[in-house]
Amino acid sequence: MPRILEKQSVLNGRGTVFTYEDRNIGTYFYRERVEGTKKYRTKTIPKATTLQQAVDSATDIALELREEEPHHLSSLNTGNIQAKDDGLSLLEREEKLVRKKERLARAEKQKENPKMTIQKALEEWLAGIKKRVDAGALEQSTYDFKSFSMRHVMEYLKEKKVTLTNQINESTFDDYVVFRMAQTERRIPVQKELQTLGEFIKSYLVKHKYIPARLWLDGQFLPKIDIRQTDRDANPAINEDDWNTIITHVRTTWRKEAYEVKKLMNNGTLCDRKPEKKTQWFRTMFWHWILVSKNSGMSPEEICKLKWKNVEIVDVGRVSNTKAQEEWEQVMGEAQTEGVDLDIEAPELKDPTEWATKGTEWGREERLIAYITTMRAKTQEYREIPCNLGQVFKRWRNFLKTQTNQPIKGDDYVFAQIYNEMRLPCQRRIGRQWREICNLLSAEGKLKGHKFSDRPYTLYSMRSTFIENHILRGTDAYLLARICGNSVATIMQTYERIDIRKRTKELTDIEFGSKKGNPETISLFDE
Repeated sequence: MPRILEKQSVLNGRGTVFTYEDRNIGTYFYRERVEGTKKYRTKTIPKATTLQQAVDSATDIALELREEEPHHLSSLNTGNIQAKDDGLSLLEREEKLVRKKERLARAEKQKENPKMTIQKALEEWLAGIKKRVDAGALEQSTYDFKSFSMRHVMEYLKEKKVTLTNQINESTFDDYVVFRMAQTERRIPVQKELQTLGEFIKSYLVKHKYIPARLWLDGQFLPKIDIRQTDRDANPAINEDDWNTIITHVRTTWRKEAYEVKKLMNNGTLCDRKPEKKTQWFRTMFWHWILVSKNSGMSPEEICKLKWKNVEIVDVGRVSNTKAQEEWEQVMGEAQTEGVDLDIEAPELKDPTEWATKGTEWGREERLIAYITTMRAKTQEYREIPCNLGQVFKRWRNFLKTQTNQPIKGDDYVFAQIYNEMRLPCQRRIGRQWREICNLLSAEGKLKGHKFSDRPYTLYSMRSTFIENHILRGTDAYLLARICGNSVATIMQTYERIDIRKRTKELTDIEFGSKKGNPETISLFDE
């Protein structure tokens, strides 16, 4: 007999798959013993080229042998089969084996991807982020944003009646963009929500095997939304006329109301309400806060976290030509009165924007430049911002000294709540007050709005104003991106919405009277 090369028992010992060593190489067979005899029945396993493939096909081959079994043998052996296998025929035994395998597969799959309520999974994920916030690795605003974004996701899943993690499949989030665009026309928030959802899926659900990794690796699990240029105008820059209207109202009307004594009704009688220092502080703080925002280009979060030690004021000076002429005439007049002959030339006219750092120039006046060192939470990179805010910081410091007897320390926040344990200023309250003032002025028809945007002004509009003004001024794009903490591409893509009419002269200037020259070309080689 030919020697067997490979052999393995299958079907709980009821059969064997094998291949010969020197005959029919590469062909596998299934063999089982005929019940009640010493004979074997053998059948070729088609398309099996490996032992594992033969083992996987053994069940089907056994069933085919059962169907091919002669009727008399089947009747003859029925009693023996039933006695030995508790009344189960071979076909029934194989069906039972298949069902057992399916149960084991389902159990293994359940073990691999256990189920959990999505609400509980989200709570555990947010709890992990909260720990990082408490440890100082993340900002509280990051946690608040992620938590708020996932509210819309949970609303969507509730509508889809998806409550368990094992209910998530390839098509679960296909309609998310349609669902959200029915609620809002703003595409950028929807895009950020999808980014937060992707982070939740990847860093928690896939990591803890609540959903199969293949869903995420597919690359098309979450829908995409196209961002148009019109979607980037959420924080329009403030035009010059509107800014003058806003800052004048804040400084001369709204702020001064805090210093006025008002008549109020008290139990049916008129009484005077004296000004509150806390109200005076907040309105003066708000005035200086928006000045810093518009003239430094910092984000609202950066301004709220700004400390005195990160502000340096330098007197670079400037020359007033009028004052210089007056000082010269005064010196010459005094010398003539005393009979002294002075040979001093009259001061030359100078550019008033030039610095006068020596301190000995005629007509020198104080000009304070502020250098602000700050760091954006988004990029975690420090940068230094030179700006014309020296006088603003100096005036604000002097105001604080009149409000409190406590010394100002370097680690104190510039806009700290002096009546609330020197805590950070409340950005939400500042934003709410900004909206109230802009809404009031808009209702009175005093604000024109941005030429290329219908959106209302926001706190970030002052940052947009700073960037847009520098673009109009011709500030180098790389320098502007550096002091703003953005890339050049982001500056041009997100903030460049300037009115081209403001640069019409630059684009339409003609050099009148200029003659075209005919430069001579010098050849460096012979023909």
